[in-house]
Amino acid sequence: MRRAVQQLAPGAWDFADADTKDWTHGYHSYPAMMIPPVARSLIALIQHHQPAMRTLFDPFMGSGTSLVEGLLAGMSVHGSDLNPLSRLITQAKTTAWDPERLEVLAQHVFMTAKYATVTPDDWPHFDHMTFWFKPRVIDDLVRIKRAIHTVVPPSWQPFFWVAFSDTVRWVSNSRNAEFKLYRLDPARLARWNPDVLETFAKIVQRNQIGNAALAARRPLPSVTLYGHNAMHLADIADETFDLMVTSPPYGDSRTTVAYGQFSRLSLQWLDLAEADNALPVNKLDQALLGGVAVPQLDHALPSPTLTASLAFIAQQDTGRAREVLAFYRDLDHALKEIARVMRPGSYQCWVVGNRTVKQVQLATDQIITELSVPYGVIPVVHYTRTIPNKRMPRANSPTNRAGATGATMTGEQIVILRKA
Repeated sequence: MRRAVQQLAPGAWDFADADTKDWTHGYHSYPAMMIPPVARSLIALIQHHQPAMRTLFDPFMGSGTSLVEGLLAGMSVHGSDLNPLSRLITQAKTTAWDPERLEVLAQHVFMTAKYATVTPDDWPHFDHMTFWFKPRVIDDLVRIKRAIHTVVPPSWQPFFWVAFSDTVRWVSNSRNAEFKLYRLDPARLARWNPDVLETFAKIVQRNQIGNAALAARRPLPSVTLYGHNAMHLADIADETFDLMVTSPPYGDSRTTVAYGQFSRLSLQWLDLAEADNALPVNKLDQALLGGVAVPQLDHALPSPTLTASLAFIAQQDTGRAREVLAFYRDLDHALKEIARVMRPGSYQCWVVGNRTVKQVQLATDQIITELSVPYGVIPVVHYTRTIPNKRMPRANSPTNRAGATGATMTGEQIVILRKA
């Protein structure tokens, strides 16, 4: 396996021209998604060398990319994520509904929503609703939500809720090209007049194409989803899975990708937090890796790479160093739990980004490798791929000093480990 990876041609896994929205992968936007060809290639590599692998696990499943690819590769797939929106999206993307029945339901939903009568008394109640949505938009979203509840059987609703959620993002007053919540500037807001029903219909029709492709592959292997934080995989038995493929957060949500902020408007409209007995919507980011700060920099994590990086950062900003430590402390807890649920001889495939804090690049790939050793997990091979297209600037201002810029992340590290 090591030789196969080392012999890859330069750029072989960059996938600059790949279709990243095939199958059901284009159902819904999501922050920092692993592109499907990476997951596909990793699964194919492992299966080629270990054909007996039957179960795939993703403890940070996000939008479910690795689970969809696992299904297509004939594996029983298992995924976990604390975010209820993640679980909804993944459930929809890994379910194959009958295309003809789905089309009938879609037409019923469109017609029911079009002719529904709505007043402000029908509006949902959550903070700052009219800040994020114009009144006419709220009316139309209520029409669609009511139509889904009225027309669609519960077992078919996830398909439509995912389309509804994506619609919520596109028709809100937020700058929807970004993952954090920023309101449109006054000039753009004054011109903002989205056609909500048309947006929803287009998303449904787009997603029907993906569903039809997946449905053609029926019967599919089993899918199991959990609502766990990766640090606490409580009801998963020891030594359950053969293969793990995941792309964890690059850092804590406050300073990197705000998964909770990205999901907030959808979760409020979908009532998922209440239905799922989940965390309050505005507390999600605090419950993820690095969400709770450490009071001091003393630690016993067995990573010389991390210790050296923390020392450099602390020379400039001890607060930022503590935030970095909090993330890796929690990641270490997750590594321990993941090792527990993986079988002896199993493989772990990590796709990570090495972010920069205070002009110090954090070698998360090396840190994961070092932290995993005490849990009986050893390195197999490492590969660096270039990110051809990334929704972030090529330079940012890491110090917030005028004119001072630094390069942002342009590559991903792929680390393959094996449990002894």
